[in-house]
Amino acid sequence: EAKNMVGSEKAKEAVAMMALHEALRNVCVNSEWTYSVFWTIRPRPRSRGGTGCKLGEDNGSLMLMWEDGYCRSSKTRVNRVPGMFNGNGMDKMVKSSSFDCLEELDADDPVRKAFRKMSIQLYNYGEGLMGKVASDKCHKWVFKEPTECETGISNYWQSSFDAHPPEWTDQFACGIQTIAVIQAGHGLLQLGSCKIIPEDLHFVLRMRHTFESLGYQSG
Repeated sequence: EAKNMVGSEKAKEAVAMMALHEALRNVCVNSEWTYSVFWTIRPRPRSRGGTGCKLGEDNGSLMLMWEDGYCRSSKTRVNRVPGMFNGNGMDKMVKSSSFDCLEELDADDPVRKAFRKMSIQLYNYGEGLMGKVASDKCHKWVFKEPTECETGISNYWQSSFDAHPPEWTDQFACGIQTIAVIQAGHGLLQLGSCKIIPEDLHFVLRMRHTFESLGYQSG
């Protein structure tokens, strides 16, 4: 029975991962977003002893970690980079296809280079722009250059949040024009586009509904 339970849990997790994969893919395929990334809230491993902190404990013990990501290719194909930190072995199921996709990424494409670098990033939950958007359950829109889209409330965001992550500077230099981060489900959705995409509250609500309905929670 124990083996059956383990098998059942793995099957459920595989289905959840595929659902997350498809949801991220659809965001890029059906819109002007160039890439989509889902960051999962996870307990930060303790350096010595202990079993780590559970979700819901001190915010300082939590972090945002890359779970899955997609980026448009010049061949209109969407490529996947696996969650490199998953300890559950689920990535083995898609290892070959995932790395095939990685090999297809144009090595000379600066946007894809920046996209790949994101997979090793970690953010403290509740700290900095990313961490605060996640803990405050809100969203943030950032443009490469100030536009008419940034009025009133945007000025509030600029003054109330920390400066954007330094790696975003590289993305903007590579051609990304708009970056949006949206608290959704058990984590944070990050989107980047090579076009200027105005802030859209209806889109934000739709993304929240989509990712919350997945019920995805990394183990």
